[in-house]
Amino acid sequence: MVTKKTERRAGIGKKSSRLLSELAENNKSIFTIDDAVEILKRAEFRRRNSGVLKRRSLSTEKKSSVTKLLHDLTRNKWLFRLSRGKYLILPLEAGVKPEFTEHEFIIASKLIEPYYISYWSALNYYGFTEQVSKTVFVATIKRKREMNLLGLKIKFVTVKENKFFGFKKNLVNNHPVNIAEKEKAIVDCLDLPRNCGGITEIIKAVDSAKEELDLKKLEDYAKKMKNQAIINRLGYILELLDIETKLKPGKHYVFLDPLIKNKIGHNAKWKIIENIPKKDLLSWREH
Repeated sequence: MVTKKTERRAGIGKKSSRLLSELAENNKSIFTIDDAVEILKRAEFRRRNSGVLKRRSLSTEKKSSVTKLLHDLTRNKWLFRLSRGKYLILPLEAGVKPEFTEHEFIIASKLIEPYYISYWSALNYYGFTEQVSKTVFVATIKRKREMNLLGLKIKFVTVKENKFFGFKKNLVNNHPVNIAEKEKAIVDCLDLPRNCGGITEIIKAVDSAKEELDLKKLEDYAKKMKNQAIINRLGYILELLDIETKLKPGKHYVFLDPLIKNKIGHNAKWKIIENIPKKDLLSWREH
């Protein structure tokens, strides 16, 4: 009797079918060439009824043949090549448009180390914004170009090492993913508002999150970033939302929203160049 595990899937051979089935059974929708080599090696031992598996390295020729197999599966839309040596299974039926079935955070987490998900993506993860970005924002200390994978944009934001903190592992579909803490997500957005849709989105997020945020941690994280503009903006926003704060502004003025170069007024207390009318900053409350 043919088991489900060894059944042939349309358009692929027995070895490819065996590989994809074994990966699916082990919940490895994202895998490396070495993973594929190991799985096929184990399958070959079992097929020959060899008993106890022996650990031994495969020849370059064997690994190259697996690489060729993965290339063919990618060309035939069974796999998607995420990066050098890393693949994602696309469980498709004939004629169906390829699409990801894995969560975008999990995909992003496999593309670079070290990393954590932040900015607009983290705000949305915590429910602090109703706006859904089509881009996954990944903080990292390395440099990597933005990627577009089947319509999924992943932006890698290079930050200095002193700013690379304030994240923890969260389970996303049973996979551990590094995601900014709530307070750090806010602070990161204040550092680079362009990665969350601008200052108004941050104000909405802080207002939405105010019952959940640890205010002391929020202030401490703002100071730890060593960017006075973050402190000025955060103090201004907290006061705008009637939230008490012990922050002290720096000596120099900064734009409230660095994406806008208009000058409407000045806030002397927080050293803020106001470039968005206050009525617009809180206009979302009227909806």
